[in-house]
Amino acid sequence: MELTEREKIILTEIQAWEQWQFSDKATDFSRTYQKWAKQTLQKLNPELKKKALTLLDETLFYLQSTVQQARFDQRAIDYLFTEARVFHPEISEVKDMKKLTIDQLRFIAKKQLARQNLLAFGQGGVTGAGGLFVTFADLPLLLAINLRSVQLTAMTYGYDMRKPYEMMLVLKVFHAVSLPRELQKVAWEDLYSQIPNHQKDALFYEGEDDVLTQQWIQQPLKQIMKLMFLRFARKKVIQGIPVAGIALGAGMNYTFTKGVSQASHYFYQKRHLQEKTGDWDII
Repeated sequence: MELTEREKIILTEIQAWEQWQFSDKATDFSRTYQKWAKQTLQKLNPELKKKALTLLDETLFYLQSTVQQARFDQRAIDYLFTEARVFHPEISEVKDMKKLTIDQLRFIAKKQLARQNLLAFGQGGVTGAGGLFVTFADLPLLLAINLRSVQLTAMTYGYDMRKPYEMMLVLKVFHAVSLPRELQKVAWEDLYSQIPNHQKDALFYEGEDDVLTQQWIQQPLKQIMKLMFLRFARKKVIQGIPVAGIALGAGMNYTFTKGVSQASHYFYQKRHLQEKTGDWDII
C-alpha cells in the first residue's frame, strides 16, 4: 500500500531524526567518558560481567512483568481506548489502533509519553531529596518508568503486549534506545533486521533471548555517578530543602526518559509505516 502525502512527510522527519541522532557529534567529555567506561569494563572480571548482565536481564524481565500486571495494564488499555475512540468509535482491541491515522496515533502517543516524562521528573526529584530507600530504588523505578514508556508506545501503534514476540521486542527496543548515543546506530539497525514482514504478526520471538549487551553496563555506571553527584548536591539546602539535589535528580531522570521515549516513538512510527508499505528496506 502506498503512503499518503502526510505519511511521506512523517517518514522524512524520521529519516532526518535518524541522521541527526546517529551522526558523530561526540563531545570531548563524551569521548573521555567512553574511554573511561571502556577501560573500566575491560578491568572487570569476565565472570563478574557475565553474572551482572544475567542479573540485569532478569531484572528487566521482572520489571516488564510487574508493570504489565493485569489490573494495572487493563487500566492503561482502557484509558488508551478512551482516547482512541475520540477519533474512531469502533476501537475495542489493541490491534484496532491500526485503524487510526498516523497523526492520530502520534497525538495519542505524545500525550502518553508526556505523562511518563513527568513521572520520571517527579521520581528523580524525590531521589534528589535524599533518603536511603529512594536512593536504592532509583534505578529500578527509572527502568520501570522507561519500560512502560516503550510498552505504551507499542500498544498505541497496535502491538499487543500479551504476545511474547512483542514483549521481547519492547525489551530489545529499550536496550537499543538507552545505550549511549555513540553506540545506538548498530543496535537500532539490528532492531529492524529482527522484524521482517513475515513476522509482523508473529506470536513467539525467534531471535536471541539475551537482551542486554556489555556496553549497556554503562547505564548502571552512570547511575552510580549520578548518585554520587546527588550526595554532594543534597548538602546545599535552602530552608532545610536540598534544592540542588532535587533539581539535579529530576533533570537527569527527565532527560534520560525523554530520550528513551522519543527514540522508541520514532521506532514504532517507522515500523508502522514499514508494515503499511511492506517495504522493509526503508532507511
